[in-house]
Amino acid sequence: MKKQYLGDVRDLFKYDLIQQILKGTSSLQKFTFIPMLTENESKSGDGNKRNFARAKKKGRPGTNNEELMKVLKKYKEMDANKRDFTEIELHFKLEGIDMLLYKDKRHEYFDHRTGDDEYFKNIPENLLHTSLVFVDPDIGLQIKNSTKKHLLYPEVKYLYDHMDKDSILMIYQHFPRARYKYKEYSPEGRSSKLEKELGNLPIYISDKEIMLFLLTRSDRLRSQLGRIIERYKRDYPKYKNLIVGNTNYSGT
Repeated sequence: MKKQYLGDVRDLFKYDLIQQILKGTSSLQKFTFIPMLTENESKSGDGNKRNFARAKKKGRPGTNNEELMKVLKKYKEMDANKRDFTEIELHFKLEGIDMLLYKDKRHEYFDHRTGDDEYFKNIPENLLHTSLVFVDPDIGLQIKNSTKKHLLYPEVKYLYDHMDKDSILMIYQHFPRARYKYKEYSPEGRSSKLEKELGNLPIYISDKEIMLFLLTRSDRLRSQLGRIIERYKRDYPKYKNLIVGNTNYSGT
């Protein structure tokens, strides 16, 4: 994630989905946010996904959440370097949701590619219990030549193995252009890779711009989550790009 893109329609989708899952799942007591913030890139501009009126007209996911849109619209008026993703905590608090933010106090930006996985191994245990644990890398999951912009599969496995059965692990992923050339980067390809690494096939939801993968360690919680994701898709019937997968999977 980068400050320059904070508050765009992609944030609207992911935060609204998080809110709906938390409100619809009794075992979840909190929202644990694990950011992987990287430096702004001047050549990338300030993001072009901030037209909420157009998003509303198209029926994009999240646009039913008027209060959340009000919060995110404020980011547009801020200097890109001064945008603070922690301000979303107030919105969740007003919605009755306890948000816990994990952050490396030594460094503002994520730069942990030394092989020791310190960033994730230092996460307090309570943040991975009865929580929706959301990991937000700049780009997404591991590729052949991963950088600090990517979440590595061993890091996913560490979080998955250490969360309890009353928690959900949610992972952010850009919907890459390379999916047309490399099927392993498609939602189905990424799902298969996660299943191979973790022994568990994730539920996914995508607006064909971003993908969100969701993993549980409980069949009961997975079934409940699958129903929530299917209902979320039905809430946005106008947006034909919204796709979901593996919601009815019952194991092998």
